Amino acid sequence: MAALPPPQSHTVLAIDAAYVEAARTGDSAGVPMSGVANPCDRALWYQFRWAAPGEGPEGARQRRFESGEIYEHRLLDMLRMIGCQVWEIDETTGKQIRVDLAGGHLRGKLDAVARGLPEAPATPHAIECKSSNDKSFKAIVKGPIRETKPEHFAQIQLYLHALDLRRGLYMLANKNDDAVHCERVEYDPVFCLALVARIERVVAAPRPPARLHDDPTSKAAFACQWCPARAICHEAAFPRQNCRTCMASTPSDGPRWDCERHKGRLSYDGMQAGCPDHLFIPELVPGSQEDADPERGTVTYRMADGSVWVDGAGRERAA
Repeated sequence: MAALPPPQSHTVLAIDAAYVEAARTGDSAGVPMSGVANPCDRALWYQFRWAAPGEGPEGARQRRFESGEIYEHRLLDMLRMIGCQVWEIDETTGKQIRVDLAGGHLRGKLDAVARGLPEAPATPHAIECKSSNDKSFKAIVKGPIRETKPEHFAQIQLYLHALDLRRGLYMLANKNDDAVHCERVEYDPVFCLALVARIERVVAAPRPPARLHDDPTSKAAFACQWCPARAICHEAAFPRQNCRTCMASTPSDGPRWDCERHKGRLSYDGMQAGCPDHLFIPELVPGSQEDADPERGTVTYRMADGSVWVDGAGRERAA
């Protein structure tokens, strides 16, 4: 007879549940600067449009986030220990330093700004703090991070661009042995302008950009394997229903979202909830459009199995 698995600790289960209950949930209001290194415009568009299923909180993941915050505070305290001036709070808001680009739709939170680094005492630096396990640490420190950790390089570059700073400091802690690695980063305006222009195109796109890979099982498409939008992009799954997947919503500078159907500005909570008049952006429906009736407010699709589906018909039945 096969051995029974060891019983789960009720204490650990209770801790996990407490972390999940305390977690902040919900979609990002814009495109996070931490994710712009993703080479797939379509994946970024799906995220921006709240099309893919959201990533729910999970106990171990929440603890890892907390551990990252602990290391962030330790690294900043290390800078203070060597005499640096460190600013973590935006004096105008009393909160963490926030930056935005692309009309406010490209968003991020900076760990700190510091002055007094031994390499350049008079130069203010944007500080980005990270922590990793031993394997990742050893791979990253081979550097430069532009090559070994491009997502972190892009993130700190956008902070420099948004804050009009010329130097950044990337700090990385090894969670296995507490080794610390620091790399100074020089502002690259050409890189930043190209990246911001790319995100502006993603934000303004009314329909999904082209796929980066048509075959998600190919070796080149390994990132597709864990993309949250894979089922929508490649497997004919329906997206989530909310204002951002509706053809009547449009993003604009501010940042703001407007509803063409109801002629009003959309709030974050309102977009999450959606409304009964929702009609999917046609390219998000896994079928071919056959007809549209503006008076009824419906769009008819022929699905892959030959069946007919009418978007908006549910409103008529409800009425």
